[in-house]
Amino acid sequence: MIFAVAALGCKTNQYEMDALAEKLRSMGLTPAASGCKADLYVLNTCAVTGEAERKSRQLLRRYRRENPRALIVACGCGAQRSDLTSLADLVIGTRLRDRLPDLILEAAENKSGRPINLVQPALTGASYEELGATAVPGETRAYLKIQDGCDNRCAYCAICLARGPARNRAVDKILEEAEDLARRGFAEIVLTGTNINAFGPDMGERDGSLDLAGLLALLDKVEGIRRIRLGSLESGTITPRFIERLSALDHLCPSFHLSLQSGSDRILRAMKRRDTTDQYREAVSLLRTQFPGAGITTDLIVGFPGENDQDFEQTLAFCHEIGFLRIHVFRFSPRPGTSASAMAGRVSKETAAQRSRILRDTARELAVSAIRDRLGQSREVLVERMDRKGRALGYSPEYIQVIGEAAGPQTTPPVRGQVRAMRLLGVEGEAALASIL
Repeated sequence: MIFAVAALGCKTNQYEMDALAEKLRSMGLTPAASGCKADLYVLNTCAVTGEAERKSRQLLRRYRRENPRALIVACGCGAQRSDLTSLADLVIGTRLRDRLPDLILEAAENKSGRPINLVQPALTGASYEELGATAVPGETRAYLKIQDGCDNRCAYCAICLARGPARNRAVDKILEEAEDLARRGFAEIVLTGTNINAFGPDMGERDGSLDLAGLLALLDKVEGIRRIRLGSLESGTITPRFIERLSALDHLCPSFHLSLQSGSDRILRAMKRRDTTDQYREAVSLLRTQFPGAGITTDLIVGFPGENDQDFEQTLAFCHEIGFLRIHVFRFSPRPGTSASAMAGRVSKETAAQRSRILRDTARELAVSAIRDRLGQSREVLVERMDRKGRALGYSPEYIQVIGEAAGPQTTPPVRGQVRAMRLLGVEGEAALASIL
């Protein structure tokens, strides 16, 4: 059987499909070549916005057009939140992923012609599901999932409803996968999960030995792993003690994605966020004191119900104050079942679109400014691919995209997956131009 897997949305979704693909290969199935149709399609759907759900449905329809006789499987948050049985032969949502390979084989024998709907409630009885294989990516960086679910109930977020309560992955399983990735030649791992800030408390270890910083200390010792990146953090996680423990690590990248969502405290309260701009400001100060030159990235939502011009101006001013390296901008999308979906004061689509454009322009300006501040400095860059001009593309430790060219004929040609020293010399778009040393 020839199979194809795809993921929409977050890094966690991609991790799950990487693991499934590896498991299917081990069972004797063959991955489809690029551009070729498959006998089996598996899509890990997304529900973070209405647009993400629309793309999920669109992709499922495309699979059916490509091969009307194929077995089509929908899983993930979109499948958990919406009925996709009209578009897929097997639907499982966010549960039963540990059984998915066997369920696929069973569904392939289904002769009834009726779709199989195995979606289960996400908010009760959840435990962490091991996927049965190392998540081997097609990229040079590997994602490593350490937990699932979230206990926060931010007003706009449907993912906590789709993924269920926070639960940890067993530490020995995390370390086993990290060691396997290192043996396979992956020099960089990115810790991912629905809310990695929640890692630790439910494991019964409250002395800090098995919290997020404790896990990082164990991963830091895995032979062959040269770089460790963290997924999204909350400002409340960034305490002096947490920073002190991170500073002792040898392989942690000084790249910190601190979720913000708005620079207005009034809107943060309406969003039911757990922090304030003052707390966020203090977290960034702690990080930059211990990790000078750290890259700070964030997420922002524009057009949240009740957001007025003053709120938006406060967000813009806060972005300039912090000096973000990257900003992911989202327009508010009402998600059924969330408290924000029923809030008054809906911002018009035109206003939200305008604010999104302004914020994206600001993000570009800040990215270029951050690069210019670092010109003349050298960075270790993980080479991810080569462009059409033969230049090496990759990311610096603080998460600046770098385009590297050989300094001269004596320069050893870069190889995908290598970590190479490069000197930042200029700017091209939102990337740094560099000379490979």
